[in-house]
Amino acid sequence: MDSLQTSESERTTIYRNRSSGEEAVGYVCGEEIFRLRWGTGVSIGRYERDNGGWRIFRATRFDEKELGRITTDGVIHSHGLFEGGSLGWLESDGTVVRGGLIFAEEEVGRVEGPQLLTAAAALLLIFVPDEDEASREMERRD
Repeated sequence: MDSLQTSESERTTIYRNRSSGEEAVGYVCGEEIFRLRWGTGVSIGRYERDNGGWRIFRATRFDEKELGRITTDGVIHSHGLFEGGSLGWLESDGTVVRGGLIFAEEEVGRVEGPQLLTAAAALLLIFVPDEDEASREMERRD
């Protein structure tokens, strides 16, 4: 499924804060998570309902990996490096905040649409870590 097959009203858009302003980086539609590339949605993961929230999965080369979950009250937990700890949360206005034991509070983006919880979790569990890793990789090359 790509962006042409999805109506705007079904999507929850994920925006990432940048020094130059905010940028749409992806969206959630149906039970899938998409990254925006050249105006087209590329499926990168999915989510599924769980007791008291939703579980977030990232597509890998041959399978998928569960990254974490979001509770119905908007708290995002990671199963990776920060297993067992809160990674951040969703504010009532759609703002996504990264913060917890390791991170200082920081607004990393916002989500807009009908599936705010799962989109917020995708931002903190997929988009922010991917971007952080890409930045580290660029620094290593310099």
